[in-house]
Amino acid sequence: MLRLVQRAARSGVRVRSVLVRLQSSDVRPSLLDALEERNMVQATTSSSLKPHMATVEKGALVPRTVYAGVDPSAPSMHVGNLLPLFALLHCALHGHTALVLVGGGTGAIGDPSGRSTERSALDAEQLKANVASIRAQMYQFFHNAAAYLERRGMINAPVNTYTTEGSANPAGESLFGSGLDVRIVNNFSWLQPVSLIQFLSEVGRHARVNDMLARDSVKNRLTTPGAEANSAPGLSFTEFSYQLLQAYDFSVLHRAPWHCSLQIGGSDQMGNISAGIDLIRRQQAADGADIREDPAYGLTLPLLTTSSGAKFGKSAGNAVWISPSLLSDLDFYQYFLRSADADVERYLRSLTLLSSDEIASVLEEHSKDRTKRLAQEKLAAEMTELVRGEAALRRARVATKVLFGTSLDQLRTDEVLFAFEDDPRLVHMPQGALESEVLRLAVDSGLTASRRLYLNGAAVTDAKATLSTSNLLDGRFVVMRAGKHNRKILVLA
Repeated sequence: MLRLVQRAARSGVRVRSVLVRLQSSDVRPSLLDALEERNMVQATTSSSLKPHMATVEKGALVPRTVYAGVDPSAPSMHVGNLLPLFALLHCALHGHTALVLVGGGTGAIGDPSGRSTERSALDAEQLKANVASIRAQMYQFFHNAAAYLERRGMINAPVNTYTTEGSANPAGESLFGSGLDVRIVNNFSWLQPVSLIQFLSEVGRHARVNDMLARDSVKNRLTTPGAEANSAPGLSFTEFSYQLLQAYDFSVLHRAPWHCSLQIGGSDQMGNISAGIDLIRRQQAADGADIREDPAYGLTLPLLTTSSGAKFGKSAGNAVWISPSLLSDLDFYQYFLRSADADVERYLRSLTLLSSDEIASVLEEHSKDRTKRLAQEKLAAEMTELVRGEAALRRARVATKVLFGTSLDQLRTDEVLFAFEDDPRLVHMPQGALESEVLRLAVDSGLTASRRLYLNGAAVTDAKATLSTSNLLDGRFVVMRAGKHNRKILVLA
């Protein structure tokens, strides 16, 4: 432990807290046990990972550094990207340092893992914009998580918080004051300065082509079952080299000032993670180190799918976007509210911070009357608060009441305006709209006249019916619906 402090000091990183003191009443499961309980462990590279992450010295947990990465291949993350972030959050809650890596360097290439075709190349400006957007989403996710935990008294004073002031090579950006040590790093910062000659010298000499060809991400692209050898889709050298770049990431983060010993990734990342561990081992051996123990570790997470086997991802065509500009708070909330019973328990375990006891209680209440969808409502609320924030949850709940509820007379105008801010379903109508024909107002607001029309949930049976003050909810607005799904909220200016 003393060596860790000295290395951090030499790097210019001031360490505020190195050991997390264990209280006698602390009976939490170990990190690996907690992740396994949530069905968040697909595989690990070594059985010694569990004791490594639970090492105690002088009554205190030795904090480790863990990382997971996201490539900026789109302007937004999607729900499929969240599982590694939740895993990092659990690591931070157990007193470890979490590094979230945005692939500003590797994003120019694209990870071939799990793909049958090469990704389309991003131009420099688009890549830069994607990096900025995804970095902001990462920060917002952990900011929301910290606020969520503080509101529930689950974190207090900062734990294991580092400051990088004065460091020539700062180890990322901490979220100070939250009780979570989380940093955001960009691999462009160390990949961009490396020349090809330097990369081949430091990394290429340690790589074995046979091992690289054996990776699933490569092997599956070079051969297609039942196809002629020369008819396989093939793999570009750019994609082939991706595993070396990700391996280099791990080797860089394994050194000072980060001292990262664990990489977390999706189920398709084991090959890339293993390449990193192998590079670290070979580099240490070349430096004369006596490698008797695992120098680093890997952990993969199960693929996040629906009960039907559908993936969460843009390539699968069913991405649930994190960005509110691509998916509204209401639609995000509604997606999880519509979860199948076969999926909801799995999502509650892996995509929320609810304890096992809380999840069991929710499922017990849900089983008494599944038509109430209490488990889905809890899942939607937890996910929206964690990913979009507390205000977004309030907005989504009010919007749900307006569009799908039955107690419209209990709604206030200010709530409705808040819930539908910048939403095209909100239409402002002039005072002169009173006494206008309801059918004309519906058409002017964008509803189709041929569909059956409803005003505040009641069918409009008179084609000549006019809007009166008695129709106004809270004295200012009405809810119109044409058919089953098309709705507009008309508010008097």
